[in-house]
Amino acid sequence: MLVVAAAATLVLAVGSVAEIHAQSSGYRSATDSGYGALASRVVDDSNRTGTQLAALMDSAPGLTNQALPRTARAVLQQGLDAAVSATAREADQATELVPPYPSEHVSNQLTQVMEARATGASDLRASIDRLLGMMPLPIAGAPTSVKATSSAPLTSPAQAAASMGNAGLAFQQADVDYRDLVTQIRHQRLPIRLPSSVWVAAPVTKASLGSPRLAAAAGVLESSTYLAPFHRLAITAVGLSPPAVTTGGPGLLGGSCTGIQSTNPGPTPTVLPPTSTVTAAVTVTNCGTVPESGVAVSQTLTLADPAGTTAPTPRARGSVSRATISLRSGSSQALTLPALVVAPGHTYTLRVAVAVPASQVTRAGSTQTFLIRISD
Repeated sequence: MLVVAAAATLVLAVGSVAEIHAQSSGYRSATDSGYGALASRVVDDSNRTGTQLAALMDSAPGLTNQALPRTARAVLQQGLDAAVSATAREADQATELVPPYPSEHVSNQLTQVMEARATGASDLRASIDRLLGMMPLPIAGAPTSVKATSSAPLTSPAQAAASMGNAGLAFQQADVDYRDLVTQIRHQRLPIRLPSSVWVAAPVTKASLGSPRLAAAAGVLESSTYLAPFHRLAITAVGLSPPAVTTGGPGLLGGSCTGIQSTNPGPTPTVLPPTSTVTAAVTVTNCGTVPESGVAVSQTLTLADPAGTTAPTPRARGSVSRATISLRSGSSQALTLPALVVAPGHTYTLRVAVAVPASQVTRAGSTQTFLIRISD
């Protein structure tokens, strides 16, 4: 009886193991198939990102400046930012496909490929930004800040060539790793169907994202006239408060980056109503292609009375004040400068100025001057 019972128990155990194996095999097959369907979408997105980044690098040397803010530098930066954002998102998506986990560590290998491409895109952007003195554009809704690029140390074309070439090597290795992954899936006969994915097509020497061409692109980008930093700060609007009651000379300035000029008042002053203070509202515009930080905006008030006029109290004989702002390329900032003490019956010269970088060639519009008289 004991022998019969033991044999029956063994048969039941073997049968249970076989049934569990059959059930788990079906589960694994379904898991693998489902993973493949979801992973294919991530790979397709990665393929599009690679195509777009390759097209950007092909077109970068020929970019030209369009109307602000569509400068060559802005177009290049936007394309690089888009590639970094897309590859980071694709790496995150690959990570979020599990659990459940497919067979043979497939998910780990796919995630590593996507992360490698994301790292390569980020390194490529950083290399080009350091070469040209650019920086990532602000993300909508995120806190904004402007850092000086003109004073930041730039990398040489040789240094950029090395780092850009390394980014190309990362793209090439990611292609190899992905190809190995697809081969492994096929040899293991796993029910996972993934599309082909190649960022650096053969021959590597001619591929836009291959190490040789990316390294060679450094010198080409650095020598591009349109990608070179261009500084152009100007005062594009000024308003006085209280507003003028009569205008002999300029009392209000408004304009844009087109045809900016500095005002030079004539002999007839702009007449303001009786007041003890005058306030200037100023708009400064960055018409250049690089962000500017620590920009000083100043106002200088000096007496311009005819000879022999009795001077006003010392506080109303003139003053100087300044403010500091930061501006991205193509942006404007309006600011109200501190109120200036004046005296009725006196004439003043008010000069508003923006301190421009030493490398700014065109200075027109960097100062605006007004001759004002305060009514009795």
